[in-house]
Amino acid sequence: MGRRRLEPGYAGKYSEPKWNADRGVWQQSCLIGEPIGRPSRVHASGTTKPKCKTALDKAVKNWKPRAANVGVYSANCTVTEAVRAWLASRERDPNEKPQTLDSYRREIELSTGRGADPDKFVICTSDLGEMRAADVKPVHVRVHLELLNAQGGKQRQHKSILSGTFDMLVEDGLIDHNPVKSVKGRRGEMAERARPSGGRNPWFDDEPQPFTAAEFARYRKLEADYIRADSRRDPRYLDFSALAYEIAARPGEVLALRWSDIDLEAATVEVAATIVSTRVSVSKVDALIRRYRLTAGEMAIRDGWRKLGADELVSVTYRQPFPKTRESRRVIKVGPDVLAMLRRRKLAARPGQTLVFPSGTGRPLGTSTMSEMWRRIVADTELSWSTPRTLRSTRATRVAERHGIPAARLILGHEENSPVTTRHYVALATPVVDYADAR
Repeated sequence: MGRRRLEPGYAGKYSEPKWNADRGVWQQSCLIGEPIGRPSRVHASGTTKPKCKTALDKAVKNWKPRAANVGVYSANCTVTEAVRAWLASRERDPNEKPQTLDSYRREIELSTGRGADPDKFVICTSDLGEMRAADVKPVHVRVHLELLNAQGGKQRQHKSILSGTFDMLVEDGLIDHNPVKSVKGRRGEMAERARPSGGRNPWFDDEPQPFTAAEFARYRKLEADYIRADSRRDPRYLDFSALAYEIAARPGEVLALRWSDIDLEAATVEVAATIVSTRVSVSKVDALIRRYRLTAGEMAIRDGWRKLGADELVSVTYRQPFPKTRESRRVIKVGPDVLAMLRRRKLAARPGQTLVFPSGTGRPLGTSTMSEMWRRIVADTELSWSTPRTLRSTRATRVAERHGIPAARLILGHEENSPVTTRHYVALATPVVDYADAR
């Protein structure tokens, strides 16, 4: 009968201690299963038999596989250690977006900055994170995800991170099956914002509930009253929301607009970029600047950031020179009211100002600035359920009602079955979308 195969990281039976007269020590050894190939033998010694066994126990605990130098992990590594290694591998990928890495990091590690929630549920402080990765079964993953059942977005993020991590361990030979892939998709029971009518966008499932005509008129009045009530409130917000509605744009797409994206003679606006607010390590900032060829007016970062440690995370807001998806790049015709507003803003722009909606220092504004203004406007009103994306959904709904779903897809940048197959945005055809009459 053949010898039973040792699982990776598991020690076989200890040999009997033997006295080495030349060295004056007891010696002992055992076999340990390797992820790849035959078991390896671990040796230890001690001046007494108990000390020899203790040394062998320690050697087994600290054992590393033969292939450790090519990315195979200790069989005793925890899920936390494996997830951190997976994140490090993603950080080495030059094509990975900084905001994607930061979204992973926020679900893996507990934040320690100002305002951080010490009780936030993250992978590294969870029960699953403390488990030995090789011992994880599908049931452990399922229980972990169920603890996030009220947060659908986080649930999907955790599952994606864990799946990528265990795929890495499978590739490196530590385990032979990814336990996450045996866990069926679980939908979080998202708490919906209260609204008398409820429901989704009647035309597009992936867009939020739009305003009715009466609600839209009500919002416009709330908005105007809020800005005029205090001279310190920024009147630019009225222009921002008017343009966001007109071109059915995401907030980041509006804030990323440059004057070179606007043709005042043709009354068109090209949506070709978006604003990203994220955290990156100081050592990666210069690479980010080079990758997107960012000018001083296209990135906002704290003063003195170069004096910080290379691994320290720093908040940055920058203009990403392409929108969310390939189809999101589009040129849209605007109506006379919005065109007049753009002409007025152009006349008032400072010399050298490239962004249509810059901050007071001429740098990009983060979308959170506009989201916070929106929340203040609708607070304690019957429209408190709405968000800035409600404008985009409402505009698309009006276009769909007047011109049909294909037209609304165009203004949203959701065009399906596009004949353009190139991977590069610069090669995309961008037809003018003219539905300015759909009010």
